[in-house]
Amino acid sequence: MAKKKRKLSKKNRNSISGVLVGLASIYAVSIYLDISREQLSGFFISSLLLFLTILALAVITVVVIKLLTAAIKKISSRKAQPDNDPASKLHPDKDKE
Repeated sequence: MAKKKRKLSKKNRNSISGVLVGLASIYAVSIYLDISREQLSGFFISSLLLFLTILALAVITVVVIKLLTAAIKKISSRKAQPDNDPASKLHPDKDKE
C-alpha cells in the first residue's frame, strides 16, 4: 500500500492543532464568562507580543551560539596549523609525502 505524502509534517500538524484547541478554549471561556471584546483583543495582542518576543530571543540565542562555535573552530584551526609548529620548518617536504 502506497503512503500519500502529506503537505505538513506531523510536528506542524500537532502544533497547529494545539493552537486551534487553545483558541477554541479561550473562546468557550469568554462566552461562558461574558468577557468583552476589548478585554479579549487586549489579551490576544499581549499574547502575540509575548510569543513574538520569545521567538526573537530564540533566534538571537541560536545566532549567538552559532557565531560562538564558528569563532571557537576558527581559533582552534589557527592553533593547529603547521605554520606555527617549529618542527614543520625543519622538514618542509614532510607534508607532501
